[in-house]
Formats: sequence, structure tokens, C-alpha cells
Amino acid sequence: MKFWTCLFALALVSACSDDGSGGSTAGEEDETQVPPVTGKVAMRAWIAAGHYKSWHCEAAPHDPIAISPHGKQRICSNDVLSAHGDGEYPVDSAGVKELYDAAGANVVGYAVYRHVNPGTDGASWYWYEEVPADSMAPHDADGIVADGLGDSGPAKDICVGCHAAAGSDAAHPGHDFVYVQVK
Repeated sequence: MKFWTCLFALALVSACSDDGSGGSTAGEEDETQVPPVTGKVAMRAWIAAGHYKSWHCEAAPHDPIAISPHGKQRICSNDVLSAHGDGEYPVDSAGVKELYDAAGANVVGYAVYRHVNPGTDGASWYWYEEVPADSMAPHDADGIVADGLGDSGPAKDICVGCHAAAGSDAAHPGHDFVYVQVK
């Protein structure tokens, strides 16, 4: 029987095989293509570096799809997410949603998601959302709505609770927890 493990190292998730020979190491991951999964400090630094802005991005902020609570937004998909077709997204598929003020003029928050483990449940995704202090979204004193895997807490209740419906009907486009895939 093989046992696969996931090693959380530094600010990155690295997949490795049971004999230690497969997968990438934290030093080999391309930080320009995958957001960190170790909390708000690392995520804020990564967002500030602007790596996601070189991904496949929508041209401008716009109103969200009808079922979205996010308000005006602009979505960017990394190369892995952008290139994928039907079915489960590959590990390291990631997206960033810039959240804008009501006028669509200023970024006021971010929602970030990354497929970190094989699987078709919300727990195989890392979820992060940060909003301004005056946001109606439930958040902590730092504006954090969710920060973690979708197996518990706000990441499960809020992010997975909504994104699980992706692809379920005409009002919920997309698939595998992703509503909008920017190609």
C-alpha cells in the first residue's frame, strides 16, 4: 500500500511521493503561478508582489454573476486553471478575485483560491478572502473572512458553502468549485 503525504513547508504546499523522489519541493514551486497557503502575512506579501496580474485576467472590473456576494470584481486565473478543460482542476490551479468598491474604481479586498490536493471536495482547496473593515461579509478584526482549507471554519462554511454549487445549473456556471475560468 502506498501512502502519499503532503508536506507544508515555508509558505508553500509541496506534493511528494512516499519514497521522497516525486513531486516538487518548496524551492521548486513557481511563486508567480501559485499563491501561498500559510496565512494572511504570506498572502498579503504575495498579493502585494502582484504576481497574479500577469495571469489570464478579465479586462476590467464588472458586476458579479447574479449569485455572487462579492460585488464589483475582476478575476485572474493562473496558467494551470486557465488551460484546463472539464473535470477536476489539477493541483495548483489558482485564481484571484480583486474585490472593488461600489464604483469599480479601487481594489478593496481579495478572494484567492488554490487547488492544493487531488480531490473533488472543498477540502482539497485553500481559500482566502480579505475585505475592508466596513464590509457586510463576516470577518475578523483584520478583515479576514476565510484563511484555510475548506474542511472547517469560514473556509468551509462560507467559501465552500457557495462554490460547491459551481456548475450545478444555469445560474451557477463553471465546475469544480470555480465559477469563472479566465482563459
